[in-house]
Amino acid sequence: EIEKRVTKYIQENISFVTFQIENKSKVLELESKIISTVSLCDECKPSQNWLGLFSPVEKIRRSGLWLVNELWKTPLSEDDLKELKNIL
Repeated sequence: EIEKRVTKYIQENISFVTFQIENKSKVLELESKIISTVSLCDECKPSQNWLGLFSPVEKIRRSGLWLVNELWKTPLSEDDLKELKNIL
């Protein structure tokens, strides 16, 4: 039941975009930089009710993301953003 409610909420309230990149190393690089950009964002904070705040994993609580890898590394550069815009 909870899984259905979460799925419904995500589908109704969150937008996603997917895009294809053929080069596996480029995929991993951009993924890392996107995660790092969000984790380094001072304005990007979870809500006070976010379940991750109760995670036993300190990195999850601190980052506000359900991730532990690629946090607080190299963010997207202006060139990376231009490249992503061209892909999209």
